[in-house]
Amino acid sequence: MKQPDFIIGGATRSGVTALSQILEHHPQIFIPQRKEHQFFHQKNLLSATPATCRIQFEDAANIEYKAQIPESRILHGEHEYDPTRAYAGCPYAKVIFTLRDPVERAYAQFHHALAEKKESVKTFEHAIESELSSLRSPDTTGRCWIYKNQYQTHLEHWFSSYPKDKILILIYEEWTDPSQKGLRPLEDFLGLQTDSLSLEPIEGYDESGTFLSHSDSKIKKYPPLSQTTREELEDIFAIDKTYISNLLERKIKAWV
Repeated sequence: MKQPDFIIGGATRSGVTALSQILEHHPQIFIPQRKEHQFFHQKNLLSATPATCRIQFEDAANIEYKAQIPESRILHGEHEYDPTRAYAGCPYAKVIFTLRDPVERAYAQFHHALAEKKESVKTFEHAIESELSSLRSPDTTGRCWIYKNQYQTHLEHWFSSYPKDKILILIYEEWTDPSQKGLRPLEDFLGLQTDSLSLEPIEGYDESGTFLSHSDSKIKKYPPLSQTTREELEDIFAIDKTYISNLLERKIKAWV
């Protein structure tokens, strides 16, 4: 069986579900019914095998494609993946990341965990203070919202396994804006025809580009983040924003 052509490495709360829906509707791409395999996730190092993952792609051979190109297949999961394991299993795959403003993403992650009853404190400020005072550590909990959004730390692990020309970084605020044609870099990266990817397959999308405001959207509206906390996080994540800007060799206007 042919190995996956690309992997979506993350990041969660950054439109990964929407991006998967977009890719799923392309006639040259196959995405299995189970979106999140987590095959390369560190917690599955002993339980997962190549056979348990590949069985999800068996239906790809039964799909009639509209163009005579190799089938594309996708694996997706959180950034706690082990990139070395990903490379060992899929050394020729391309890797895609969609990244959201780390300040906004940290806040969204907290509220998502709160709604899922996975967060033990009631305020975002309390959670951040617990992490800054070392009461929370990535070694003991998955609820370290600062650590999860230190993009440089996580991406460097991927760059140590995959060459940079095999990794694409998309900016969530750009590709979800129809006016910016933000999906074209993804089309080029995957060798797809220009303008063959569209936002329209996204659940809740409307032509005004405000699909994320719909009630059924996974990206929810939260109470405004306090200015004091925002400024604190802007200082913390400044190095990560600069790191991503340097990788892209341009300014990210949506993150300013």
